[in-house]
Amino acid sequence: MIKPGIGGPRLNWHEGEHMVKTIQETLQLDTILAAVADLTHSDYAADSLKKTPVSTALAQVRQNLALTHEAHELLSQDVLLTFFNLDQITVIRAKLDQGRLLTVDQLKAVQATLVNWRRLGTVLRQHATDIPQLMAFLAKQPPLNGLRDRLDDVLDRNGIRDDATPELAQLRKDKDKQSRQIQQQLSQFVGKHSHELQGKQLIRRDQHYCVQLKATYKHRFKGTVMGQSATGSTVYFEPSTVAKTGLELAATLASEDAEVYQILATMTGDVEDHWEDLNKQIDLLSQLDQIFAKGQYALEHHAILPKLNGGQTIRIVNGRHPLLGENAVPLNVTLSADQSLMITGANSGGKTVVLKTIALFSMMIKLGLEIPADEGTNLAVFNQIAIDIGDQQNMAAQLSTFSGEMTTLVGITNDLRPNALILLDEIGSGTDPEEGTALGIAIIQYLVDQGAKLVVTTHYTGIKNYAVAQPHFVIGSMAFNRQTLQPEYRLLLNQVGASEAMWLAERIGLKPEILALAKQQLKAD
Repeated sequence: MIKPGIGGPRLNWHEGEHMVKTIQETLQLDTILAAVADLTHSDYAADSLKKTPVSTALAQVRQNLALTHEAHELLSQDVLLTFFNLDQITVIRAKLDQGRLLTVDQLKAVQATLVNWRRLGTVLRQHATDIPQLMAFLAKQPPLNGLRDRLDDVLDRNGIRDDATPELAQLRKDKDKQSRQIQQQLSQFVGKHSHELQGKQLIRRDQHYCVQLKATYKHRFKGTVMGQSATGSTVYFEPSTVAKTGLELAATLASEDAEVYQILATMTGDVEDHWEDLNKQIDLLSQLDQIFAKGQYALEHHAILPKLNGGQTIRIVNGRHPLLGENAVPLNVTLSADQSLMITGANSGGKTVVLKTIALFSMMIKLGLEIPADEGTNLAVFNQIAIDIGDQQNMAAQLSTFSGEMTTLVGITNDLRPNALILLDEIGSGTDPEEGTALGIAIIQYLVDQGAKLVVTTHYTGIKNYAVAQPHFVIGSMAFNRQTLQPEYRLLLNQVGASEAMWLAERIGLKPEILALAKQQLKAD
């Protein structure tokens, strides 16, 4: 369990409303989702994962967790899967909308997406019997084999294939032949006139091959000056002996560019015609990347696939907060379908942490995340989760602790739905203890009567006594080490926790006569 820290403003969240940033931070869900998103292979997939919708239906939660678990199992067997960076393809739709041609690199991005899906499918099918949910996901693949084959026919590692069309193949043969002829002719020129040259390296200018001729000799030979160096001491010179072949090469290069343009136009149209299916495949690849990111996160945190139920049963076996690693104190709690939990004991003993951990686990499964706990863990899928947790006052609304809490509780009670998990931290605090206790008990009883599952923390004796008398409440307290004067953050079930105030004051050294007066006052009250 995570140790308690500084509280935040009173918060209430439930399904169907926007999960505000503050509640994500309170349960540390944003931190967990960000860590999972870091395991994806593109910003496209990472951004989608951070916005994962919360599922409320038991069947959907079960299916999502089954996908994560299958991915977890494959990764634990060191099955190698590679994912394409989808960010390269996100600009293509805008370019198509503008009526512009796709570049070779953009077509290669489309090709890589389709090839990536094929390779992933090949690997996954090798484990088909062990991953039925992933195989069903794989079956959603749209029929894009034709587009992939046409891209394979046109593209290779270097760009447009030489044999993309018969016309291009002939043009490139002509280009190579003409280039060799020119280079041979220029090499002969260099061999005969090395004294007049600045260097032996051939230079290409405006699709013409040239020699580096010293400027003082530019009128000695027949030919064309295609440019000069920055100092003017060297001119780039095309001798007349290669001019004819040079013109032929320039014409061939222009024809090649026109043929490449036509190929790009054809393939751009092909991609646009299949964009709906292509976009679906991109989304499926992103989802698959997210599933395996969740599986990797589960692997790294020794998480398990919990049993799920729709009957409000909660059983957590050695549950560990995923952000604490080895520092996590395992949480063990069992609540049957008709039981709620009342946690009592000293402040700073970890009561709030238990509340947060139960809420966090209940949320993680609804996001398709396995739970860092041991086998035997069984979690209910709630239709609604509401939280009232906070600090001493709601500064934003300029409300006192009690006013802020009552505002939140009014919202919870007015919007209560069937199959709800309600988590209330220090209910009734911030006002007169007797009135706070009475209101707290009334609200708790109302919520229980409406069929809600409750996890409540309190240090009020009246609320403790109420819960002890109710058969539907399990009482728990937080372990406290009297030798070290430190809380142990362990939940002890079926024990009523004391505030430890008198004992702790005595241990620290408060004068005996003051303690005696305090105890007399306590008895009188």
